Amino acid sequence: MTAKPPLQNKQSEKLNKVVDNALNQILGQEATQIIYDYLENNHSIQRHEIALKLDSFNHALKEFLGTGAIVIEKVIQQSLELDELDENRGVDFSEQHKILKLA
Repeated sequence: MTAKPPLQNKQSEKLNKVVDNALNQILGQEATQIIYDYLENNHSIQRHEIALKLDSFNHALKEFLGTGAIVIEKVIQQSLELDELDENRGVDFSEQHKILKLA
């Protein structure tokens, strides 16, 4: 078993937190939990794995919310862009921007 580099772990944790915040902000806590349950039960994606399974997450979110996933996509994108500006330490979130390809 190989450990992930600390930077990748931090990026994954940050992306998972951004997704969680976006879902809670838009849908509220109960609906967010319903989505997490759906992801886990129907797509084998646990909450802490979203950053590692972006393509599956994108598909599942669009499947569950339809065009409503676009709203979440935009909030996540804005949050990632703000985080990039705030940190401005060369942390590359370009790989995580795959999450924004829901449409």
